[in-house]
Amino acid sequence: MLKSIALRRVLIYFGLSSAGVAAVSQLELDQRSAGVIYVPMFIGIYVLSRWIESKLSATPPSVSPEADSELPSKGFMAKKATEK
Repeated sequence: MLKSIALRRVLIYFGLSSAGVAAVSQLELDQRSAGVIYVPMFIGIYVLSRWIESKLSATPPSVSPEADSELPSKGFMAKKATEK
């Protein structure tokens, strides 16, 4: 998973935008009337990309075995002797 939130947002938006532009270019519209399609499309792509990014950032990070070894040795977070 990407650690940089800004880079992840840019990649999601770039992928969706590229797919949208490719789809609209296949319609072979007059260039004067293409703006009527592009403006709502890019607004929808922005909303969709923000939703996708929020779903990706809402997933809890997976706990690696290395993270388990970083628990403190004292206090209520300490590992019990029987857990290892």
